Amino acid sequence: MISVKDAVSELDRQTKAMEERTRLARKCLTYWQQSMLSMEEHVFPLFPGAARKTEEDWQQVHACLEEDVPEAVLDSTPRLVERVLYNYAQESRRTQREDMDAVKSILSVMASAAESARSRTDLQSGDLEGVCEALGRLVQLDDLEQLRNQLTAEAAHLRESVTKMVQDNRQSIAAMEADLVQFRTSLAEAEAAASTDSLTGLANRRELERQLDHRIQSMTPFCALLFDLDFFKSINDRFGHECGDMVLRQFANVLNEQVRPGDVVARWGGDEFFVIFDCPLKDALRRCGQISEKLSRRYEIQWQGKSILLPIRASSGVVEYCCGESAADLFRRADEAMYAAKASRPGARP
Repeated sequence: MISVKDAVSELDRQTKAMEERTRLARKCLTYWQQSMLSMEEHVFPLFPGAARKTEEDWQQVHACLEEDVPEAVLDSTPRLVERVLYNYAQESRRTQREDMDAVKSILSVMASAAESARSRTDLQSGDLEGVCEALGRLVQLDDLEQLRNQLTAEAAHLRESVTKMVQDNRQSIAAMEADLVQFRTSLAEAEAAASTDSLTGLANRRELERQLDHRIQSMTPFCALLFDLDFFKSINDRFGHECGDMVLRQFANVLNEQVRPGDVVARWGGDEFFVIFDCPLKDALRRCGQISEKLSRRYEIQWQGKSILLPIRASSGVVEYCCGESAADLFRRADEAMYAAKASRPGARP
């Protein structure tokens, strides 16, 4: 018969085992959440349009991985993740195909211009060869009058050929210039699309990283500012992502109006915006304070047929680039400075 002491010991052992399993489960859950955040940071920005179309389902995945969710919801999570990633992959492939079609269109314009120039050159070459052959045949003539008449005819033919060549070349040059204009326009559109955030019209993360790399490689002194909208998630949760996008667009417009020519302002991702100032830290801190005052205001959204003004405030972090550090290190310091500022405010979220 098991003694009370043994029963208590067994109960303690089972309790400790249960606590250990709970600890491991929570640890696994934390790792899953961190993996999702890494995917949001490093994978989804590759195709922002595709990411936005799966954003609502992705938020559901986050909700499924909260503690104390029903087991049935937890069981459905793998299928939901698979659906989100499948839809993201399909939309990304579609975007890639559109980009490839744009490149093919540019190449088609170039090929058409080259073929047009080659055809005109072949035609002109044939005309000149005909004149040369005719002049060669005149050498065999002994009759001076006949020679004079033939020379007059060939001279007229040559003049006509030269005139036609000049006209064709002018037309060819005009056509090639038109093709070049179209080519440059297509290139400019493709370049703008590759470097612009489609939601806000600001520079995107790819362009921002290019600008940072350029300054780091050239050892140009600069400062970085990171802005983050306070409590932005609550706007999406209460009013929906469409209203959240309205706020982001308005915020981006205000921010863009406050920077100077030569400054770089970009959407880093989500509700985070990055600014590069080519100035010392003292000036960057002063300008950041001025910009923050302009950004803290009421933003108008349309919700359920009504116009609503939402008070928005942004936290900011300002750092000066240190020689030798990477762009990732710079962003990490800016992020830490921004969250330190956010945490210091009354009622700030953790």
